Amino acid sequence: MGFYYGPGRQPKSEKEPGGCLEVLTISRAVFGILAVPLAVLIGILLALVAVIWLFSLFWLLGLLGIAAIAGGIALYARWERNKFRSGGV
Repeated sequence: MGFYYGPGRQPKSEKEPGGCLEVLTISRAVFGILAVPLAVLIGILLALVAVIWLFSLFWLLGLLGIAAIAGGIALYARWERNKFRSGGV
């Protein structure tokens, strides 16, 4: 090993970083990545439950719930189209 580290010297042992701070940092990064998809999934499930509940009350309320969801999707699509408008199209 003299070729790599010089004659007769051992490499300095580096202290491994670790502990609670590293675990919390990695956990925060993972939850930050997963937060938006989980929020969307939970929102979709709650909207589905709400529509089913509205249909159980009265069929017209259920249709109004579906119309509200469709209107929300249309407004979001319009907002996205205006937000990312390209110059040539």
